[in-house]
Amino acid sequence: MRQELRPLEETQHQASNLKDASSPIYYGWVIVGVCFAVMMLISPLIAAFSVFYVAILQDLQWSRGSTALAMSIYLVVNGLTAPLAGGLIDKFGPRRVMPAGTLITAIALVWLSQISSLWQFYLAFGVLAAVGAAMLHIVPLTTVISKWFVRHRGVAIGLVTAGQGVGQVAVSLIQYLINRIGWRGAYLVLGAVISIIPTSLILAFLFRHPEDRGLTLNDEAPIWTGGKHKRQANPNEPITPAPNKQVVILDQEWAAIDWTAGKAVRRFRFWALTLAMAMFATGFLIVSVQLVAYLTDKGYSPIMAASVVSVQGFITIIGRFSGGALSDRIGREKTLTLSVISFVICLVLLTVGGLVVSPLIVYLFAFFYGMGSGMTLPVLMASAADLFQGQHFGSILGVMTLGGFSGGALGAWLGGYLFDVTSGYTFNFAVAAVLMFVSGSLIWIARPGGVRVVRLT
Repeated sequence: MRQELRPLEETQHQASNLKDASSPIYYGWVIVGVCFAVMMLISPLIAAFSVFYVAILQDLQWSRGSTALAMSIYLVVNGLTAPLAGGLIDKFGPRRVMPAGTLITAIALVWLSQISSLWQFYLAFGVLAAVGAAMLHIVPLTTVISKWFVRHRGVAIGLVTAGQGVGQVAVSLIQYLINRIGWRGAYLVLGAVISIIPTSLILAFLFRHPEDRGLTLNDEAPIWTGGKHKRQANPNEPITPAPNKQVVILDQEWAAIDWTAGKAVRRFRFWALTLAMAMFATGFLIVSVQLVAYLTDKGYSPIMAASVVSVQGFITIIGRFSGGALSDRIGREKTLTLSVISFVICLVLLTVGGLVVSPLIVYLFAFFYGMGSGMTLPVLMASAADLFQGQHFGSILGVMTLGGFSGGALGAWLGGYLFDVTSGYTFNFAVAAVLMFVSGSLIWIARPGGVRVVRLT
């Protein structure tokens, strides 16, 4: 198949507002910073579930399976809301849609601080918080970033999703708050933070298109050169253009399609990538929801268990960035395969850490767990954009993410159910490993690298 090298396939329009056209830093990186902060502040809603889970179990004496079901409901509702959230972002833009998400999420967290029965937990966390988070999390943020980046898409998405890792680092702080003021008070604090900070950042800085700042995608530049040019080592030499990334179109027919959700769902690649998301999410949630409970069952203190989650969150930051950057360099398929291998290694270490109480082993687990899970999200999101970028990408990504969240919902419930049935975790880990291998195989079937690749020129 003939290859054609061209800067960008999107038709660019003449910008009338030139206030950012001469800026030394492409404004898209400001967008990345805002999206990073939003991701960081909303991610503890899920990341801290495992520590709230243990505190709620101890206080209200519910069963593990019935309590974990709240996470399953959350993921299903979040997934069902994701296509709507993506469509609203496509139509109205982030500054009209996302502040509503912060308000809904804050109301849910206030309600969570007052719950006394399972049905309240299911509605407050599983439904209301899920709807609010869907308007703030991965689908809206990826949709916005994909409108600002093509050549550096993997890096940009990697940086944004690294905010999730930073949010996980805060799990130890949340555990501290739970110890000091109880889980109800901790939910109130989290609600106050989410209601104020993300809303302010979104309204002040988050713009829909480069054209809103007098730019086009042709102005896209790598942040590490500070713009489009760099100086030679010899100061007497003139300024010359820096090496730039270009998009190589391998499948002209596919890239020329004006993709809509209706067209996408009729393609096998759509389902292969959606199933890859679903399988990975199922395997990941089987482990993550039960992680703190598993470690405390095996003799580790709650603070120690929470610190493992925080360390994993810190490593996830590295994994997000390296996964995005690596996928731009070696391809989405190879990078996801590496993340699957890392995740399987972490399951082996977690099993050993349960047999022999050893902080060293569980922190090694946290490293591989953070790298494996961290590299995955930017790869999957960038793969979706590579295949289906366009004016309706938000709606398409929302439908795909519904599959991923459905898989996560199954994993969240399945982990607790399998423990209730087997009174152990060995089968959980085996199922998670198999699902990861399936996910790694499906990305090769979807082949986003068969449509577009990014090369340095």
